[in-house]
Amino acid sequence: MDAEISVLSWNLWFGGTKMTDGRAKQIALMQDEAPDILCLQECWGDGGIAIARGLGYEIAQQAFDTAVASRWPVTHLPTDTAPYATAARVDAPGGPLLVWSVHLAPEDYGPYRASELPEAAAEVFAQEGERMRAEQAAAVLAATEVLLASLPEGTPVIIAGDFNVPSPADWDGQLRPEVAWPATTRMLEAGFRDSFRAVHPNPLTAPGLTWSQIHTLEDEPRDRIDFIFTRGLTVADCWHLGQAPDPEAAADAGLRDTGGQAVYIPDHAENAFASDHLAVRAQLFR
Repeated sequence: MDAEISVLSWNLWFGGTKMTDGRAKQIALMQDEAPDILCLQECWGDGGIAIARGLGYEIAQQAFDTAVASRWPVTHLPTDTAPYATAARVDAPGGPLLVWSVHLAPEDYGPYRASELPEAAAEVFAQEGERMRAEQAAAVLAATEVLLASLPEGTPVIIAGDFNVPSPADWDGQLRPEVAWPATTRMLEAGFRDSFRAVHPNPLTAPGLTWSQIHTLEDEPRDRIDFIFTRGLTVADCWHLGQAPDPEAAADAGLRDTGGQAVYIPDHAENAFASDHLAVRAQLFR
């Protein structure tokens, strides 16, 4: 029988410090979810360590931002991608996995210029932040091939995290203009599968707006910028976890509401779900 692997990726929002008892709320959610592997962003130093300790997991963390934790043995694989990406070998049942947690550059967020697209795509892509994200994605992909050379042939790869850029699968000319965002397009062109869209192919019925349901639309345009990309694994299921105060969120086939209070920033501190990003969870098979 194929081995099942559950992965959860989550931006902790300044290490859980932006909510009342934020870290305790995050640990409680992770205890309920009990994923095999965690890909964490915005650890803010020890936020990921606190979660790993609370769960009894091992953790690999490169610099202050990103970390990979697991119930299985984890080995940090050093790369030159600090602080925006951490690579780790996870010794899962059936053989090792190469797992990345990534948090790409936030500057020059492309959806702010949605009204100019697709006509001004070249100009938008030329912005420093957009170039940084594309370069960081390319660096992760290049390092992946180097790391795989020292791992058993056929080792599956998971690259998960907050990419700070949408997907061309969502900007396909239906709800949004047709735009091939460089960083996420690189992932797809390298043979990686977008786990959420593998299960929920239609952005009309499952928009998957991971950022940010606790900002009003007057504050932030919402979009799907958190991903679990896989290669060499079968995607059995994938969904988003969290809370959303908006009625339309209930119609999102890809969202599982975690329950409890959810109000907008700046009145968010008592929210039960302790982040401004939804989490992404995937059930995979090797």
